Formats: sequence, C-alpha cells, structure tokens
Amino acid sequence: MIREWIIFLIFTLNFSASALVPLESILLGDFEEKYSKESADPFDYLFLQKVELPGKMSEKRDLTIYRGYYEEAINLQKSCREDYQLAYPTPWQEDQVKRSLFATLQYIGLDITIRAIPQYAKYFEFSRDEYTNLVDGLVGNYCSKNLSLISLKQLKRNLFSKFDNENNFKLPDISENSLFPKSVATLATQDDIKEREFSKTLELFKTFCSWGGDIDNLRLMVPLIKSPIIYAQLIRQLTNEKLEWNKNSRNVFKIKNSSTVQVLCEGLICRKTDANEFYKKFPTSVGHKSYDDDLSRLYCKEVRDYEYKIAGQAPKIAKKIKTMSFDEENLLISQFIALQTGMPALFVRANNYSRGKEFLRASVDKTWDQWAMNQIDKFKGEVYYEEPLSVELVDRALYYRNFLPDFKVHFDVNLGELDRTNQIVGKLSTKFNLNFSRKFIRWARNEWINLDPRDQKRKDELFHKMKLRIEPVVENIRSKFPYPPWDGRLDIIIRDEILEQISKYRGNHFDQDEAGMINIPVYINFAPYALKYLRYEYNVEQNQKKSKRDEKLFKLNSMEVKK
Repeated sequence: MIREWIIFLIFTLNFSASALVPLESILLGDFEEKYSKESADPFDYLFLQKVELPGKMSEKRDLTIYRGYYEEAINLQKSCREDYQLAYPTPWQEDQVKRSLFATLQYIGLDITIRAIPQYAKYFEFSRDEYTNLVDGLVGNYCSKNLSLISLKQLKRNLFSKFDNENNFKLPDISENSLFPKSVATLATQDDIKEREFSKTLELFKTFCSWGGDIDNLRLMVPLIKSPIIYAQLIRQLTNEKLEWNKNSRNVFKIKNSSTVQVLCEGLICRKTDANEFYKKFPTSVGHKSYDDDLSRLYCKEVRDYEYKIAGQAPKIAKKIKTMSFDEENLLISQFIALQTGMPALFVRANNYSRGKEFLRASVDKTWDQWAMNQIDKFKGEVYYEEPLSVELVDRALYYRNFLPDFKVHFDVNLGELDRTNQIVGKLSTKFNLNFSRKFIRWARNEWINLDPRDQKRKDELFHKMKLRIEPVVENIRSKFPYPPWDGRLDIIIRDEILEQISKYRGNHFDQDEAGMINIPVYINFAPYALKYLRYEYNVEQNQKKSKRDEKLFKLNSMEVKK
C-alpha cells in the first residue's frame, strides 16, 4: 500500500511540470562536480563533528547538543526588546544581508534534502525510472528558475548522483540509542515511519527550491526563516560557530569552527565562500558591535514577523500557501531539524498528536524502569530485616574457661535472625588489643571480688581507672572503620566483661607478683548480612560526598563558562 501511494505521488508531481518563472538560472561554476566529490557530511558543519567517545558518552553528547538547539532559540527570543533598532548605511547593503541569510538557509536545506531524498527512495526500493519521475516532478513543478546557487540541470544531476552512487547520509534514527525508550522507536512500523518522514522531506525540498532570490517574497521558506531554532542556527553558520558541550556540567556553549556554511550575495548572485572573503564583504550595521548582534537584531526587528505573500504568487506556490496550516509548518520545521541532527521528529512519525502522551509516558517509564533494575542489581541477594544493625556480646561460655588465663572479649555484629543463628562461627573477624600491666589487672581483680556493692566511691574509682585504659583505644579503633558498626559506650561493656572474667578465674596466674604486660584481645565478628548492610551504608555516604563534589565542580565550571 505504501509503495503504491508513493508511485501515485510521483505521477502527481510529474503532471504538468511547468517553470515557475521563465528566467535563466545563474550558474556559478560546475557545482555538481564539486558537490559530488565533497566528502564533508552536513552533520560536520551543522550539528557536530563526529568523534569517538566511550560508552554512552557519545549519545549523551549528541542529545545535549540537540538540546542546545532549543536553548539557543530561547536565548534568541529573550534577546528581543521593543526598543531594538537596526540600520545599515544603505538599503542595498541591508538587502544583501537578508539575501545572504536566506541563501544560506536555502543552501543548507538543498544540501540536506538532496542527500536525504535518495536515501528514502532507496529504502522504498525505487527503480531508476521511478526515481527519475520523482525528480522531474519536484524540480519541474516547484523549483524557481531564478535559483542562484545552482542551475536546475545541475540540481537534478546531484539528485541522481546521490541516488546512483554511494550515499553515506544517515536518516534520523534512535533505534540503537540507549538514552531513548525502545517503545518510542516502535510507535509505528518502519514503513509507516519512513513514509511520513519521506513525505515531509519532499515538502522541505519544494520549500527550499521555490525561493528565487527575491527578499520580499520568500515563498514557502517563510515558516522556516521565522523559526527561532533555525534562525539561531543560521547565525551560528554565518559567524563560524558551533555548539559544544561540557561533559561534567552538561552545559552547552559555542565554539569557533571554520567549516560552517557562509553564502555571500552580491546583487542577485550568491555563492558559498570562505570566512575571510565573507567578513571582508558582508555588510555591517550602523554602530556595529558584532555579526551575531546584527543578525539577532534583524530577527527581532523584522524576520520574526514575516508573512506569506499571496498576491502575484505562482499558482502552485499560492495553492500550497493557502493550504499550509500551523501544524504543517511545525512538522516541516521538526523534520528539518531531525535531518540535521539525526534525532527523529516524533510527531512526524506519529499518527496524531495524542501520541504525545505516549512519548512522555515512555520516557518516564524508562527512567523508573532503569532505576528499578539498577536497584535490583545493586541489592541482589541482600535481605534486610526490620531489626536494626546491632553489636552483641557473645556468650562467654563459647570461648572462656575459668581455669585458663586466656582472657578475651567477643562481639558479633548482626542484622536479623539469620545472622544470630550462629555466634562467632561463619563470620568475618577482626580484633584489637587492650594492654594492661599485670599489677593493674591483679589490683582490679581483687577490687572487684572484694567490692561492697554499697561502696559507690570505691566502685567509681575502679571504673574510672578502667575507663582511662579502655576508652581511648576503643574510640581510636572506631574512627578507623569506614562505617563504624556501633554508637555509644562499647568500652563499658568491655570493662564489665573483663572484670567478670578475671574475677571468675580460678587458676594461679595472679598468685605471683610478676611485672610486665598482659594483652586482652577484643574480637569483632561481622555476620554476612550485617557486612552487606555496612557496605551499603558506606556506599551511600560516598555517593553523598561525590554529589557534593560534583555540585561544587558544576558551580566552578558554570563560573568558567560565564567568564
């Protein structure tokens, strides 16, 4: 069905192919030969230079600069003020500025559509005869005989050259772009999508080819030149600027680039030129500050208010103008931007505007789906219970023998009932040592054994001396953990456990009054789920620190860009 529709379109275009204006075209050299051999891709002078970037970085760069197209348009609109004035030394100079601006748009539009049309035709498997009918209909019915950039004969030769030879121009596509939801790329069948894009691309070709150099009659180019997105892009072309991004801040900024398109018009003759020649001859306004400022003022003062001209218009053009709707204008603008950037115009692909809800919903769903999958991968195998993380004293019956002078303290770090199934066994252990003099331990043992529970002063003195020897060590050890497993006075629990163990000892270790030191190790045994939880908490803390660093870096980069 699609193929039959396209063949019908070809015969419709080919019917009654009469010239719009019977004037000779001005041919400036063998444009076709230069154009056919030219290796420069429109992406290189319009959107961005292709560079190899790792991972998703290239996709992020493309999408960021695509966003920059719209941000620059907003900046252009915001720059307009009611008191904006613009004047050139002579009306002729002002006309040359306008003609050069419009011719640059025409050059870019023809360059892109001449490359895109053959690609769409090849997708639909056009035969050479079918493609010839299509080209004859387009050029014969809609191209002005006043084209200054290229003759109609050369224009057709280039359309055939891109069809007959290898054409590397890439049509808009996000099927392999990981930043877009897969569902967006499948809103319709590929044939339906390509059909709608092809139709709009043919309309774009008619639009650009219809203009014959008259600055007071832009014909079908009116909505395109009025678009702040396209006009801002024209300013960048004429001022040798392109958009680039900052990968840290995701900001878009402009850089100088000598490969942009600059078409210079002298009288009715327009030709693509280099930057030196362009700036030497391109007129400047009275009180000129910069070319960017001149062109922005021209947009605000005049271009944004352009309207179609109906009176005296060629019949076919007049008919198209009368049937042109606001929606159709915006779809053409969207397709033109899509062909420049490779980012498809989703509304062009869709059947109706109600599909916009699906675009938005698909993007939101993708964001949350991706977050959910990341969380699943991150917490895979982790089971958290309602109980909090706890540091628990191990029952001394598991390791303590009161007839051996092997004093030590064990703690288990647990999270939930599964961690508590075993004590010590199956856990990752670490330890630190508490050093006491033998004389002090003997004294503390005797004090604790002989302590009268009513003698609070004597008890406080014992506890104070134990605290002086235990608390600094415990606090020092706690500070070395990336994420400490305990809060509060662990030293008190250690103190009480040591006093209990040495008081219950029944050997002769303390009978002799020997000098020297005694080491009492304190073991901390991490259960599996507790260990995973601590790692999670540590990662959260590190991510928070990283976010603060990124925010600080973002502010610094923003300040640098503003400078």
